Amino acid sequence: MEVERLADWLWSFRTPIVQSYAVRQGDGFNLVDANTAGNGDAILDALGGAGVTIDEIVLTHGHEDHAGSAASLVERTGARVLAAAGDVPFIQGEAPAPPPQLLDWEVPIHAQVSPNVPPAPPVQVDQVLAEGDALGWEHDAIVVGAAGHTPGSIALLFEQEKVLIAGDAIASHEGEPILGVFNADPARAAESFRRLAELEVEIACFGHGDPVRADARSRLAAVAARL
Repeated sequence: MEVERLADWLWSFRTPIVQSYAVRQGDGFNLVDANTAGNGDAILDALGGAGVTIDEIVLTHGHEDHAGSAASLVERTGARVLAAAGDVPFIQGEAPAPPPQLLDWEVPIHAQVSPNVPPAPPVQVDQVLAEGDALGWEHDAIVVGAAGHTPGSIALLFEQEKVLIAGDAIASHEGEPILGVFNADPARAAESFRRLAELEVEIACFGHGDPVRADARSRLAAVAARL
């Protein structure tokens, strides 16, 4: 796992499959997504090891590469899990997520990536999030609906810091933002991308691909205009 400090309050944890994020909260942290199963110990070690405080884990959606280590982190830290209603059944193991509607070029990529994602143990969602909810964190974030990748996909907008964590609603490839891939509802995903591109942000972070570190709004808007 590669750890990168994007700001004095924001870290990213990157594996070959996915990125998740930690947000400073007092002497501890909150997490945005939980990487794949089996990475709980690596995340805790990166944040300071045994005894580190994790208050809350926001899951941007219920796919296994984002929710995989949530259950183990809850077991070790007592963290609360937050997610939007549309994905709660998948996160809690009550129903499967809808399959992606793959474009032709996505088919071989999906076939290559999917076998490498271990199953995510189910975890109880403690709080259901909705559009416009403020999380009440030290570095506070507002929930922005971003359905399309999954029914309940969300993004987090850190208004004061002008930072967006977009989950899989947006990705990047070779440093350029793109519409996230493997979407359950591609038309709705494109609509969510256009909506996120209107936000006043300087930095945009994704589940897959390098962050946009400057002038994110204009760069996202340029992509949105072509969708």
